Amino acid sequence: MRPLLIIMVAVLIAMSSVNALAGEDHPTFVFPVDCKIGTSCWIPNYVDMKPGKGVLDYACGDATYDAQPHDQHKGTDIAVLDMAAVRYGIPVFAAAAGDVLSQRDGIPDNDLNERTDKVVSSMACGNGVRIQHDNGYISQYCHMKKGSVFVMPGERLKRGQFIGQVGLSGWTEFPHLHFQVTKDGQVVDPFAGVDRQNRCGVGKHTLWDQKTLAAIPYEPTAIYNMGFASAKPDFKAIRSGLYKAKTFSTEVPALVVWADIFRVKKNDRLVLQIKNPRGQIIHDKVVPITRTQVRYARFSGLRLKQAKWPVGTYQATVSLKRGTKTFVAKRTINIH
Repeated sequence: MRPLLIIMVAVLIAMSSVNALAGEDHPTFVFPVDCKIGTSCWIPNYVDMKPGKGVLDYACGDATYDAQPHDQHKGTDIAVLDMAAVRYGIPVFAAAAGDVLSQRDGIPDNDLNERTDKVVSSMACGNGVRIQHDNGYISQYCHMKKGSVFVMPGERLKRGQFIGQVGLSGWTEFPHLHFQVTKDGQVVDPFAGVDRQNRCGVGKHTLWDQKTLAAIPYEPTAIYNMGFASAKPDFKAIRSGLYKAKTFSTEVPALVVWADIFRVKKNDRLVLQIKNPRGQIIHDKVVPITRTQVRYARFSGLRLKQAKWPVGTYQATVSLKRGTKTFVAKRTINIH
């Protein structure tokens, strides 16, 4: 073999070794929940990439939190709309091929704040599954629906194989899947991947496949649920899956728009607006946000002052304004 050719081969071998060490040799994950981001599911919390006190998500934002006590949030939370979605059944898939290490089922789907029994730390994940992938990677799926876990330890899974459903079990306050990845015991953010060169943003060796990555853009805030009510709304009932009416009588006592939001910040402005069938603004309420909150609910509206509401389609718009960015959601109701 010629000397120059020998050198080129050696360089290629060295480059291959560097690429493997740099994170090329890792599983590629598909999105683990059967939902559409921004429509039927949302990511309210990303991995906290700052262990200890203080938070930092992969985009250098603060859409995450310190777990107790002052530890990092170790997974990506994929939230569904409400408990009606849980009852309907939202499938969870194995994000990559692998072997089931362990599973747990049988824990009730209860909001942590409404439980009378103490949730011990060993049960914080609720109903869940752990899957061993190649090269030391393990994925974990938490807070799954009671009675839905569909796999057993030792079972070999294909990527995208059904393993259960989204639930509200364990240490949680809203229905979601907590999806967590580790490599050799160390937490890995699937967005940042391994050996990320830049401090912020998606890493070169992200664990998501390209189709998934394109479908889940970074959104630090989500107006994930909103709608109309004919009186002061009950947000506990909303989160259980009620307030789904698409029509109202012309004699309802009030027309109210409500919104449930993940992550508002101090100095944001929330605007709740209602337009009549002619496109005229009949209600316009501006609410200044005075403190940062992970979950925020608000409503506003107007009472019936005439004999009946005019027949037609009414539109509600909820806008959260933050600096130059505006988050918007819209709903309609038919009155007849």
